[in-house]
Amino acid sequence: MVVRYRAVLSAPGCARVFATALFGRLPQGMLSLAILLLVRGRTGSYAAAGIAVGAYALSSAACAPIQGRLVDRFGRVPVLAPAALLQGVALVALVAAGRVPAPLLILLAALAGALVPSLAPAVRALLRELLTDPALRETAYSLESVIQELIWITGPLVVAVVITFTSPSGAVLLSAGICIAGTLLFLSTPVVRHAGPRRTSAERGRVLEIPAVRALLGPIALMGTSLGAIEVGLPSLALHAGSRPSAGLLLAMWSVGSMAGGLWFGSRSWRASLSTRYRTLLLAAVLCCAPLIAARTIPEGTVGALLAGLTIAPVFSCQYALIGQAVTPGVETEAFTWAAAALIGGLAAGSALGGAVISAAGVSAPFILACAASGLAALSAVRLRTVVETPVETPVEAPVEAPAEVPVEVSGGCGVR
Repeated sequence: MVVRYRAVLSAPGCARVFATALFGRLPQGMLSLAILLLVRGRTGSYAAAGIAVGAYALSSAACAPIQGRLVDRFGRVPVLAPAALLQGVALVALVAAGRVPAPLLILLAALAGALVPSLAPAVRALLRELLTDPALRETAYSLESVIQELIWITGPLVVAVVITFTSPSGAVLLSAGICIAGTLLFLSTPVVRHAGPRRTSAERGRVLEIPAVRALLGPIALMGTSLGAIEVGLPSLALHAGSRPSAGLLLAMWSVGSMAGGLWFGSRSWRASLSTRYRTLLLAAVLCCAPLIAARTIPEGTVGALLAGLTIAPVFSCQYALIGQAVTPGVETEAFTWAAAALIGGLAAGSALGGAVISAAGVSAPFILACAASGLAALSAVRLRTVVETPVETPVEAPVEAPAEVPVEVSGGCGVR
């Protein structure tokens, strides 16, 4: 297992890319909880707090493809650095707003979401440039999926520690500082600042016209629906078992299962095609989630959560590899941001539906919903075989010579997904 990951991290620039991107993306795991607690404290309303968090997530999903297109057009530094700085300003404004009407807090949360730097899509697009070996690239995508899980585990813990000693405002301000510092550190990495030649592509601005990208968005959204339902179902299971504190344990075990599955999946060589592996993993997700339907105790939920997590990172790894295989140079970042938008939309839908079915049908209902969504994702992925098995060729056109980038001076440790 270690050999393949060592090969990825020893590639020039890869270790620093992963480390700085992990730091820069930590606020993604912090801000949902931090904004929830801040708005709840300011308004006294959990409903307003929930709407603010939803506005943050949905505006992030809606604006990510626009930011991805700008990155592909103008480069990473000119787009991601201003996004990080402006998001920091929006978060500071959210804290400084004080006890204003809830709609204004929700608007500021939505603005902060719209400005989330697209570090994760930028990393996934960059891996395509840094790693020419498809097998190593898949291992890198698995590692990237594991890092994402690490962010979701670490972020809420950091918020919990910060609010113990300060307040939710302190957690939001810390998130702003980490976002700016981490993004600038990521962009100061030489391999990030030196973007590959940006070609004039006939598909730039029309990513959704690429058949494979369109075919992937449905399964990605459905998988997001499954994950959203499980995310609501596990705390509900803990409450049903009479142990509210165990909600954190079940969610943590779910993430641990994903990390374990991702590390194992990325360490192996596979003979089956990407699309076949993707469909198989989606079907496996149904089987791995099914034990949660019968779970009624914390021990049963712990084992079920661990099993349900095993396929998450491998599914993400295949999704990233399929997108990377499907698109032509010059549109990679936008394509990855569309995938992120589909996932976030699915998560939001799954969370809403999962909460609704608990009231109507009991604690097993969100897990039944999750299994159904994963099964539908596998069915909708059947047509992938006809649109992604043949690698996409770069359009035959004379590439436009990109002007040499002027080196960016780094001052005070900060350079300019």
